[in-house]
Amino acid sequence: MEVALRGVWHSYDGRTRALRGVELVFAGPGIYVVLGPNGAGKTTLLKIASLILKPSGGSVLVDGVDFWGLSEGERDVIRRRVAYVHDKPILLRGSARENAALGMRIRGEVDEALLEHYMRRYGLTDVEGLPASRLSAGQAKAVTLVRALTVRPKLLALDEPFAFLDDSRARTLVEDIARIAEGGGTVLVATHYMYRELRDVVSYVVEIISGEVRSVAKLR
Repeated sequence: MEVALRGVWHSYDGRTRALRGVELVFAGPGIYVVLGPNGAGKTTLLKIASLILKPSGGSVLVDGVDFWGLSEGERDVIRRRVAYVHDKPILLRGSARENAALGMRIRGEVDEALLEHYMRRYGLTDVEGLPASRLSAGQAKAVTLVRALTVRPKLLALDEPFAFLDDSRARTLVEDIARIAEGGGTVLVATHYMYRELRDVVSYVVEIISGEVRSVAKLR
């Protein structure tokens, strides 16, 4: 799944530009790390590339097709192949397990075996029946990761994915995103620092500062 940003810019208030004329292609498969300081535009770039935010200007092409020129139904079909994980966990009312299954439920089918697999991998089986409101920050973040991984996305976008995670869960996440890339998927990671375990699996590093892409380096 290739996502290309052509002359993309975005403003939230009509005055200040969060992104400025971005030209960037996530050709996949592989892992793309978007690096930059706070306020650089990483989250905005990630949301536009993962098709949940329409840019103020420019084009977003998915496999060569103008995504925002498609009908709403056509866009929804493509979005089913994409999963986005926010930097801060967003959970609904219900148990940890119900929240973890939400992505599959929205898509119409819950694979209980796959859900159980990821709940075990992220150390959530002991808390799966707890209300979401009683989870720790690390447990809540793990639930949102499981929710994304279980839909088997072709494009997985992760905003500051290692925030709130302990080392064990962080290493597990690196293993899982490496497996997605090896299987032909594309993973986008926005972060202000390069997590040490991530260095060995990254394909490209994109540097963004003040809303502008300054460099793109191929690592493997």
